[in-house]
Amino acid sequence: MSESNSTNVSTRSWRDIPQQVKPRTMGREGKKRLVLGFGNIVGVLLLVAASAWGVYELVHLWDTNPTRITSPTKGVPVRDFTVRTDGVLDKAWVQRTLDLAKSASLMELDLIKLKGRLEESGQVSKAVIERRFPDILVVTLQERTPVARIMARIGDASPVVFVISRDGMVYSGFGYNVEMTEALPFIDGVKLVREGAGFSRIDGMDVVADLLGTAQVDAPLLYRSFKVVSLARFGLDRTLIVKSSEVEVITFGSSQDSFYKQLARLDYIIAETRRQNAPGQLKSVNLSLGVKQVPISFEPPTPVNEPKRGSGLNFFRTAAPTSTPSFFAPSRNTSPSKREF
Repeated sequence: MSESNSTNVSTRSWRDIPQQVKPRTMGREGKKRLVLGFGNIVGVLLLVAASAWGVYELVHLWDTNPTRITSPTKGVPVRDFTVRTDGVLDKAWVQRTLDLAKSASLMELDLIKLKGRLEESGQVSKAVIERRFPDILVVTLQERTPVARIMARIGDASPVVFVISRDGMVYSGFGYNVEMTEALPFIDGVKLVREGAGFSRIDGMDVVADLLGTAQVDAPLLYRSFKVVSLARFGLDRTLIVKSSEVEVITFGSSQDSFYKQLARLDYIIAETRRQNAPGQLKSVNLSLGVKQVPISFEPPTPVNEPKRGSGLNFFRTAAPTSTPSFFAPSRNTSPSKREF
């Protein structure tokens, strides 16, 4: 073999070898998967585009003509109310106060205006109104609780009894138990001022509520004897004047000892006065001066055809009673012999 022939054979590559195999063609299943994949991509793109267009149209419609959005439910009238409250107001009161037209639908209602109607009564401190589609109105109420009463005359009408809450709100009151409201003491020494459809709030009622609440829990019999609480001096020295069936005038101080201790002293004084058979009825007891001395005065028995005259001022030195006073209901955690007056 010649040198030229050996050189040509060694320089040949696999590409120079004749190929007898044809390239493999794509099968039917492969083509199907390719088409489906491409279709999925196109579908996702179309869905995203449609969603974006829908959001744009909705925002544009809301800005230009929002009534078209509410049109599907506009013709459905309110069918019923759902009322939830922490007080005594019922569904009939809510329906009467809202005074909705029979054809009114949920989307047509002005919820802020309706909320104002409910709270304007004074008995409702907070109202929340919600729509429950297609035709239910949900009303949630937070009510005030009365702590006292007051007589007021509006115009030339006869005097009317209103109730007062802890925050000083004066309102008519609806749905309360008659026995409960009639047991509330009256408020005196204040001037009611008209404000809108009601009255301006009474300052100092939070202190009155503390006194009455303490008496109701710890000295229930004393509480039942309270007839009138006067705020005439509250703005001057923060004292409360109470008129009761046991004592004509009782002065409580809100800046000295707690009302619990003052009520305990009052109860002890009444009990000791009865035990000693003191002549005449207690006319006044001043509990606002502190612990050591309590000024008291008596109304002496009035002989026939003689005018009443008050006796001189006495000072009652308080001391811990040896037995539970007749009016006082001591705390469960406090022994009567260990109470400090």
